[in-house]
Amino acid sequence: MIEYLQELRVRDGNNIRIINSHIFKEKYMTEDEIEVKKIEFSKYMQEIYSSEGINLEIIDNIITEVN
Repeated sequence: MIEYLQELRVRDGNNIRIINSHIFKEKYMTEDEIEVKKIEFSKYMQEIYSSEGINLEIIDNIITEVN
């Protein structure tokens, strides 16, 4: 099993936050799969914060393999 750590760096007003998520896969993800996961997670987090009336600015979205 391959573990990936996704770090979403966001700006909430004057605060910068890092939201972590772990992804577990049987096989290594391709670059296309990684990009899809980044987009999905970014949209998901923006929807959650938006439902609370918070505008979330995405600064960076990184996925790395965890050894």
